[in-house]
Amino acid sequence: MPELYEVLLVDSGTRWHAGWLVDDVSETDILLAAKGKVLLFGSRAALEHHAQEHGLKLHDDLPDEIDLDLGGWLSTASPQPDMAEVSELWHLLYDDPHVGRLLGGDELGEAYDDLVEETPDWFEQHGEKARAALARAIATLRQSVRTV
Repeated sequence: MPELYEVLLVDSGTRWHAGWLVDDVSETDILLAAKGKVLLFGSRAALEHHAQEHGLKLHDDLPDEIDLDLGGWLSTASPQPDMAEVSELWHLLYDDPHVGRLLGGDELGEAYDDLVEETPDWFEQHGEKARAALARAIATLRQSVRTV
């Protein structure tokens, strides 16, 4: 059974509480969704209530906070974020059934591998292609959310 963690998603200054399902058996990590829509909650209490209603235990771990625009980098190409922030966002989206496909392919696979390995010139080698792909993925994600 997947484990449920909380992740805080920051979007245009608004903070949303989202569920992060981690399944060690299938090796997938996806955002909590229902009927094809990623669920965004206004509070941790609302996320906990949803988890209880669906027989999921929400872990007490402190949530990661992920900026869906990476401080403006996705929308304006500046300022350049920390590589760890890019990696967190990419990992958040990678296995998602709706937006993960936008981060696939050989070139982006190489970019992700270099990102994980913290290649020093990652932004020069992959920054523009990765930024464009992540921006498309976030735009698609924004279209597939439901606030609860």
